[in-house]
Amino acid sequence: MGISRLKAIILFILYGFSLVSCQNKKMEEKYSWSGTISAPQEYPMEIYSGGIIANGFTYGFDAIWGTQNTGWGNEGGTMSVETQQMEIPHRLEFTWYSLVERKFFTGKWDLDQENISRLFKEGFIDQDTKKKTTYSNFVVGLAPKGRVVLWINGPGNQKEVGVFQAHDTIITQEKAYENAKYMLKEGFADRMLNDPSYETFKPELKARIEKEGYPSPEIYDAFREKYNWKPVVLLPEGGEWIDFGFNNYNGEQENLFGESLKENTYKKRAVPKFCGFYWQDKDKNRYAVWIDSFNEKEIFDLFQKSGKEKNIDLTIKINSDNSAATISLKSENEELPVTKAKIRLSRKIE
Repeated sequence: MGISRLKAIILFILYGFSLVSCQNKKMEEKYSWSGTISAPQEYPMEIYSGGIIANGFTYGFDAIWGTQNTGWGNEGGTMSVETQQMEIPHRLEFTWYSLVERKFFTGKWDLDQENISRLFKEGFIDQDTKKKTTYSNFVVGLAPKGRVVLWINGPGNQKEVGVFQAHDTIITQEKAYENAKYMLKEGFADRMLNDPSYETFKPELKARIEKEGYPSPEIYDAFREKYNWKPVVLLPEGGEWIDFGFNNYNGEQENLFGESLKENTYKKRAVPKFCGFYWQDKDKNRYAVWIDSFNEKEIFDLFQKSGKEKNIDLTIKINSDNSAATISLKSENEELPVTKAKIRLSRKIE
């Protein structure tokens, strides 16, 4: 064997070791993260068991989490864990009881580790600290008919990283573990849904359900439809736009400020559910504007009418003393007024 060929083989072997080392290092990257539950307000879910699973660590869920219905995309509680740094999880397992549907659902799913790892690495700038940070929480969304969505979140930011389908299952009193047997008691779901002493529903939500019925389970698919839009704020002469935070119906959340506000561009986003921002006038007086909620039917109809093929400006125009705002969707050759949103405007912020 010639010397040059021997060198080539040695280099190949060294490269192989280097590649394996890099891959192992990549998989061993660790972050501090925890987990929580999200379920629609109208569809409370009772947690039976589950886990967000990484190499050497499982963030577990069981009946101690109880009934969850904080609102779609909204965090429930969290529980502290002893391990401070964990690898990116590779699997999600979950079993729960849907009180309205009177069914147990269960499933096991592989996670897109590569995408989640990329997002953790990219991170984002925290508006409060002005420093780069990253995501710190996984949110497991449980919706009717066994729909499951997984989000990751951090200050002012939440992104969808997985959508899954569970299947219904049967769990009996005999099969259930001790702390979960209460779910199988006769009349449990009826008590949780109808007995005011349990406070599962706020009075106004209960009244709406009694009047209109439960939302169609299919809306949690419709919530994920995306349009190419960006926010646009029109201010009085000399006014300066400071930031823009918003939550979308699909549970995602963004916070634009500084460079991200300057670079504000059209992106595929779900329909907005809430938004708010600060601005200052030419004399440096500061004001706030909050669109606490859009009318769901109106805003979806307007986005659908604008179309997925067009660039859409969610336009908010403010008058000189921050006492009135008008909202519209602007696309090429068309402007559609938004008339049913609930808007709050601040006085001058001292």
